[in-house]
Amino acid sequence: IATRLLRRHGKAIGLPAGFSIHDRTDSEDLLNVVRTELGLAKTDKRFPKKGTCMAIYSRCVNARLKLEPVLKDHFPWCQDWADELKRLFDGYVDRKESAAVLDYDDLLLYWHALLADPKAGDAVRKQFDCVLVDEYQDTNRLQSEILYRLSPDGKGLTVVGDDAQSIYSFRAATVRNILDFPKCYDGTTIVTLEQNYRSTEPILAATNQVIGLARERYTKNLWSQRTEGERPRLVSCE
Repeated sequence: IATRLLRRHGKAIGLPAGFSIHDRTDSEDLLNVVRTELGLAKTDKRFPKKGTCMAIYSRCVNARLKLEPVLKDHFPWCQDWADELKRLFDGYVDRKESAAVLDYDDLLLYWHALLADPKAGDAVRKQFDCVLVDEYQDTNRLQSEILYRLSPDGKGLTVVGDDAQSIYSFRAATVRNILDFPKCYDGTTIVTLEQNYRSTEPILAATNQVIGLARERYTKNLWSQRTEGERPRLVSCE
């Protein structure tokens, strides 16, 4: 969707319609080219590899955070390279812009910028009567901002997710998006789906106990018509 919208309306934010898209591998390779040109591939103290550099860059973009807190909280072993990483990322962005190349993170960034443009943003919003987002517990801050700009009043907006199954924090996803959704959109209606068709009652009983330990959550009590089955066992292996 982002690609289609950007090709159609990207000119409004200075994006050429003929831009190309790099996948993760291509993006890491381009970043490594810049890394080598800056002399960071050969240093007395080992500089982070291209995959790590890309992970740092991507988290900054998707979590909407500056480099320093990202390094401190998620890549503490790279904190000594903060200045060099800034130069690397600046060079990477310049190289992408000169070649009219977008990476996957850019698709979100430019979509975000497109929706912020008064004229183009309004034109994009008018194309959507309803918006449905699945697995909302695994979205990141940038994605939630895009959603808000796409549907600021929440009209026709539905998100589906389970705060107890947020598993993509390593990709900068935050469970706060689904927990704070009613605060962002007044008049939110919450529909709780509690019947489970896959698991048995003994498994769900244990699941409810674990979920109940969460400090903040949506209240739910999972149940199933499949009442029989073995109780879960905790097995410790050395």
